[in-house]
Amino acid sequence: MDGDDVVIGLEHELPAVSASSFDRLFAQFYPELFGLVYRVLGDRMEAEDTLQEAFLKLSDDGVVQARPDGEVGAWLRRVAINLAFNRLRSAKRARARLERVGRLDRNDEEPTDNEMLGPAGVLIRTEEQATIRRALAEVPERQRDCLLLRHSGYSYAEIAMTLGIAVGSVGVLLARAEHAFRATYRRQTNP
Repeated sequence: MDGDDVVIGLEHELPAVSASSFDRLFAQFYPELFGLVYRVLGDRMEAEDTLQEAFLKLSDDGVVQARPDGEVGAWLRRVAINLAFNRLRSAKRARARLERVGRLDRNDEEPTDNEMLGPAGVLIRTEEQATIRRALAEVPERQRDCLLLRHSGYSYAEIAMTLGIAVGSVGVLLARAEHAFRATYRRQTNP
């Protein structure tokens, strides 16, 4: 038996997945995943790049593509959420490096009502969203994912399938996640 026989043998073990199957999965899951990832990252281009990476992983995995659509959706949600939070962590480390060097100047003054209407208001809202994302990133991973999925409109059953837990555990996990998020957010906004 030479090396070619081994490769040929492996090809027969993997399920055949057509390009049209991948295209169907992409069309089916991209819109919902975009909303989910955008909520985490808050940046359209970052969300698109993250989803491109998630779907690239799917395209390389014929075994996952051959699963039922519900399982593929759960797998994609898990991969997309993990990739999005990896991007957040990378960005946080980059900001921390810049702050250590002294290149970022932060202004934490409270805005006036007139400032909320103009460009300053947009900036303030953006900073508030970033604060929420930082607080969410500090919540334990499983709780964070549960909270994010629920507030993205997923049912308890879909959350359970995505996280690989019992449906009855979702409510408890969600309550713990909300408590952890509130505590983290308060700590960040009221040092």
